[in-house]
Amino acid sequence: MILALQEAGVPGDNAQLKHGLTWLMSYQNAAEGFWPASSVNKRRHISSDTGRFMSDAATAFAVLALTENQRATNSVASVSSH
Repeated sequence: MILALQEAGVPGDNAQLKHGLTWLMSYQNAAEGFWPASSVNKRRHISSDTGRFMSDAATAFAVLALTENQRATNSVASVSSH
């Protein structure tokens, strides 16, 4: 959802976007570095192939959203300093 908001051009100072980014940073598995995921349709064990795929996908989208936020923040800082 956060990546979709960013791609849609929602400004970085948007409260919902900030809340989502904060949520992403607080729900990362600190010990292993991934973002866990679950299915609303069927209970999957995290070590199953499907469970690992879901966590891999969740981690990929979280990293994309956080990277986009960092890129946008650096871009604004660069423009501000000139």
